[in-house]
Amino acid sequence: MAAAESRTSLPFDFLRTVIAQASDDSPPTRMAVEAIRTASQGTDRDGLLMALLTGPLAQSAPEWLLATAVESDLNREPQPYMTTDRMELARVALSHPACPDAYRARFLRECTEAQLGGLGRREGGAALIRAVVAELHRRSTTGLTITPELLTTPTPAQLVLSEHGLHEDVFVAALDCLPFGPDKHDGEEDVEAWMERHRAASDAWDNMWSGILRAQTEHHRPLLAWSARHPAADRVVREHLLSSLPWHVEPALLEEVAAHDLEYFGRAVLLTRVSRSCRDGLTPAQARERYADELAAASQEERDYVERFLDEEMQSGYLQTMACRSAVAWVERAGRQTWRFLLNPGEARRLGRPREREWLASEELVAALGTRFATISLTALSLWEPDPDSRYPVVRDLGWLHALLVHLPEVPDEARQKARLVVQDTRRALSARSGAHGYSSSGHSAWEENRRANELIATIMPLVTDPVPALPGRRTASLGDPQGIGFKKLADADEDVLVAYLDRHMGNDTLIEEALLCFAARSYRKSLTFDDVLARHSAPQQTLLDLTLHLRRRLGGGPDLRGSWAEIILARPECPAELLRLLPAWSALKARGPHYDTTHPAVAAYVTKALGDSDAAWQRFAASPMSHAGPSAWHRLGDLLDAAVKGTAWPTPPPAR
Repeated sequence: MAAAESRTSLPFDFLRTVIAQASDDSPPTRMAVEAIRTASQGTDRDGLLMALLTGPLAQSAPEWLLATAVESDLNREPQPYMTTDRMELARVALSHPACPDAYRARFLRECTEAQLGGLGRREGGAALIRAVVAELHRRSTTGLTITPELLTTPTPAQLVLSEHGLHEDVFVAALDCLPFGPDKHDGEEDVEAWMERHRAASDAWDNMWSGILRAQTEHHRPLLAWSARHPAADRVVREHLLSSLPWHVEPALLEEVAAHDLEYFGRAVLLTRVSRSCRDGLTPAQARERYADELAAASQEERDYVERFLDEEMQSGYLQTMACRSAVAWVERAGRQTWRFLLNPGEARRLGRPREREWLASEELVAALGTRFATISLTALSLWEPDPDSRYPVVRDLGWLHALLVHLPEVPDEARQKARLVVQDTRRALSARSGAHGYSSSGHSAWEENRRANELIATIMPLVTDPVPALPGRRTASLGDPQGIGFKKLADADEDVLVAYLDRHMGNDTLIEEALLCFAARSYRKSLTFDDVLARHSAPQQTLLDLTLHLRRRLGGGPDLRGSWAEIILARPECPAELLRLLPAWSALKARGPHYDTTHPAVAAYVTKALGDSDAAWQRFAASPMSHAGPSAWHRLGDLLDAAVKGTAWPTPPPAR
């Protein structure tokens, strides 16, 4: 609510304007100060306070005025749709050179963590930021380890880090005050009890960092620098930047994090090859000798990782099988989790996340990262083996295989052959568990997982069987054999894919006709136009007449498709009368003109000319059987006009088949 202005004061809007250029001792400044004393709390008074403290009184102000500004923020009612009180006025007052240190410290001790975060924004003055950092340290308990309870009763640092736009010093101080990651086994606690507790703590750790990264989108790079010194946080932070919010990550940083993640694949490949050599008969010592060069080139961390699996205890059947699948398992998990949205930005949009053009990273960069993932997936595909345990069939390798085929500019023949084997093994697994119920290891119902697998197979097989190299950059679909392809599938294809497909099948008039019809289902494309496709046909004008004459049989569908086709035809530079007559009558009359509530001028002119001055013809045409939907919606405009003018019986609608 706006404050009631003092009867002895000039309007506050006027005062704010005048004091912006006034001195601290000018009459309007003094008048504004006196107006503050008598005005009731509200947005008008707050605006005048802000104008004084950032204008003529920016260097010197009475303490009562500073206190009034602070109390005004504290007493303000929360605004709807605002997650935190922004505390702008209090932040200016507590940053003011005239604000006593004792008053500032006392106020910070009494404010909530949410208010502390609001005061710690980058706009705060140096003295206020130092005081916020000191207060945050005072409130924080050292040595805490993450627990699920800290998600419902968060620490002061967690609450401060939920505020956007923090000052760098406050941000780093809050990071240093966060709880530590899940604790390690102490050697005494029951292992099963510790594992259960550790899983819950790990989930809480993951959720905590997810929230921080979403709030601190402007601090991703310094956060990554901080996490590099805190290994327990580093892995989680990097995974979330790739998997949870890649659209908010600055392009250069996204590329760095993605490249860093792909480096782990090399370790997985080395472990796969070493472990398979042991499985196939070599001793660990012989395996080390065979892969001596690769081990020497690896980092110490990578060598230690591989050595753990060469230990005698790790040569058991299950652990060795897991190690032998390490490279394939890496791309399977990455495609399903870490790289999920990078490989399929459209899925992010369907889940309510930003569209591709709203990402900080360009579409070209996202496509290039998809190609890099697909390239390393080729190595995984070469290392893929059928599931050795046929008793418990698992469906898991279709997702990353689909990503490989979609994003790789050119798929080698040997990769196509191997992809067929993956699909064959998956079909065997689906068949073996066709009667399965309950839930899979992924948490989805067996029915849902089977349905998804069959959908992926249906998408993958055209990608495998299409012998033509894909386009440079991201390849989103392969349309398969043009024989029998329908306009709906062409409408779903990306523009680059559609153009390349038409280029590959140059001279196929039937395909071009379906491509023309697909504009009715998807009229807008970035650069490809209806006339571009029409020009590919051997008889462009005749095919428009034929398609429109047999529109019910060739296009079908409801009012939207009919209306879209009519608008496409009428939008062309020329629409001869013989073509206009073939349009569905209702759709033609509803085709929009230059203004929202007008009909297309070509239709209006033709109908007016055809009916002339005959009242009877106009009345008959108005009573014709044309309609918005149903069989009567397909009546051709010319047929109805002829019947109205001649007084003959109404024609039957065009046949559907």
